[in-house]
Amino acid sequence: MDPVAENSPQNVARGVAANQVLQVGSSGAIYVQQPPSTVWSANRPHMLPGGIGRIVGRHHLLQAMDEAMEGAGSRSCMLWGLAGSGKTTLALAWASSRIDNYPDGQFFVDMRAYSGTPRIEARDAVRTFLATLGIKRADLPDNEDEWGGVFRAATAGRRCLVVVDNVGSYDQVRDLVPGFGSGLVVTSRRAIPEMSVRHEAKVLKLPLLTTDEGVELLAERVGFIRVTKGDSSARRIVELLEGHPLALAIVSAKLAIHTSWTVRDAVRGIESERSPLRFLDGAGLGIEVGRVISWSVEDLDASTKRVLYIASMLPSNECSLSVLALILDVPTRDCDRMLQALCMASLVDEVTVGHYRMHDIIKAYLSETRSRVMSDEEQAEVGRRVRTVYLALSYAADSAVDPHRHPLRLDEETAGIAATARFTVAEALAWFESLTPAINHLIEEAESAGEFPFVTRFARSVNTFLYWRQDVTRTLSVQEAAVAAAVAGDAAMEALSRRALGRALADTGRLAEAKEELQASMALDAAQGDETGVASAQHAMAELALRSGQHGEALRWGVRAARESRRTDNPVREARALYDAARALNELGHHAWAQALGLRSLSICEDRGNAYGRALALRLLGEVGLRSGDLEEACTWLERAWRVEESLGNARSVRTILQQLESAYGELGDEGAGDEVRRALAGLERYPDLTQSTVVIGTVAP
Repeated sequence: MDPVAENSPQNVARGVAANQVLQVGSSGAIYVQQPPSTVWSANRPHMLPGGIGRIVGRHHLLQAMDEAMEGAGSRSCMLWGLAGSGKTTLALAWASSRIDNYPDGQFFVDMRAYSGTPRIEARDAVRTFLATLGIKRADLPDNEDEWGGVFRAATAGRRCLVVVDNVGSYDQVRDLVPGFGSGLVVTSRRAIPEMSVRHEAKVLKLPLLTTDEGVELLAERVGFIRVTKGDSSARRIVELLEGHPLALAIVSAKLAIHTSWTVRDAVRGIESERSPLRFLDGAGLGIEVGRVISWSVEDLDASTKRVLYIASMLPSNECSLSVLALILDVPTRDCDRMLQALCMASLVDEVTVGHYRMHDIIKAYLSETRSRVMSDEEQAEVGRRVRTVYLALSYAADSAVDPHRHPLRLDEETAGIAATARFTVAEALAWFESLTPAINHLIEEAESAGEFPFVTRFARSVNTFLYWRQDVTRTLSVQEAAVAAAVAGDAAMEALSRRALGRALADTGRLAEAKEELQASMALDAAQGDETGVASAQHAMAELALRSGQHGEALRWGVRAARESRRTDNPVREARALYDAARALNELGHHAWAQALGLRSLSICEDRGNAYGRALALRLLGEVGLRSGDLEEACTWLERAWRVEESLGNARSVRTILQQLESAYGELGDEGAGDEVRRALAGLERYPDLTQSTVVIGTVAP
């Protein structure tokens, strides 16, 4: 800046770096800029790499980048996301198609934050940019911290584009920010909040590809003859790799090289391996997905890395903050801080507040490398702790669904965790729904570790939910595992496990085998003097007889179970046994006796606050009315049952009751009541069953 006279009305600033913003008294901000002619070369830099083809499934992101870079503001954009999600490809595809918008030059640098090679220092990158502009080292300030200001001055007021790729922190970006009027695109695996705070950058996180987008990518690279739009094998590949762009690109390359392969061959190759990384990283293509992921993992501090590996040992890709905090045995706030750090590093995704998810490929990498960071003993202890927490929460959730179930004997650690858990019925059902896909995995791991008490007690804890959901196949496999575990090392649970297996066999129609298991259960309970267990087996025999159409036998077993339960002071079991006997009487045509027993069952349940048993008794009384022809009374009982089942969130039972009411009101000619029922049915279709929730809920008491 040229000196001016003392009496000049202009503000004077001496000895400041170019492109600085000053605040001088009341004069406002002063933007200091060197004359462009002193620093600008006649040659325009064109540093963008070539070889970027058509991208797939990113049109909305391209549009968002356009909006960010064409505005009157900072004209900067940041792309971040999972390793291999296509950040660099998107940045370069956008930049190469918008070159005409930046006639004064395009700058590019790979900062190598995640590359397995030494990182590029910001001063070296800005020096390269300045050299490209024709600015010699001798012309630069001795203080390297001022070089960024020189670069901003050189690009201010011009239409330049700067692409800073593979960044690890804001320190790698700060000196590469161009002057006002030019554009900046930054890519990183890590979220860099400073880009938004300091530069008002548009921050875009790259999602993985949808199934259709993934198939399109395969077809684009392999050929639309080998991969058609509706190719089920191609869709299966995308599903197995969860739409991961780099993984799909490697599969495409293998198919392109192995011209004799079909897409189905690639599917078999992925499915045959224990981990998808075995197929992907054995490609010999010069790039390995596992190695790419390792750069993100190794960038973590030791404690956060340990949390990541422990999270990878959970039985599913889903992770609840409260559950992981229990497993780690740390305060929730500390666990949240570490999970947020993993989110910032794109190693887990926050699906909703307190609920996270890990990508299959990340989990596969962590599984394969776990032995490098955790000893066998530590892995075994973490696995045991995971199962302990899952058993405790499942037991607590089961108690919320049916608070009147006979309590289980748990070890001190499990019981302590279960005592801190607080579930509403809806939260308990959501917990079980999210847990269901992992049930068999947990049981198999416990069997391998010889933790037989876990298997028997976990099977008991999930049984009510599985029975209620009518998940017959899974219920049977779980209870078969429970009986095997009881025989192998938990004799105290054998009778209960055989009883549960008998019910599961009955649900599959294997009635003779069911009867054998129930009789074996009854004999074990009798030998141990467990009168409550005997009554429970008698109740199960009554249910089996009802299922077999042997209503007289069902009546006898139901009455015996009711008497035994009354003698052992178990009113909840007595009410259920009376319900069984009443059902048998209703089928035998003794409607008055059925109603009397049903009323007795209802009275007991109401006295004990047993909502589940109350709902059963009300439905039974309604069905007695329907069978006896007393439709008005039947509707009265069924309407009450409707409200109770609705409060329990049991949409399936509500739908059945409403259908019964619709038919009954139709016979009675009560159009008004029928219309109300039909509206309720229509409303039920709009709202999903609470148990369909995939959100892991289960708050832990402070």
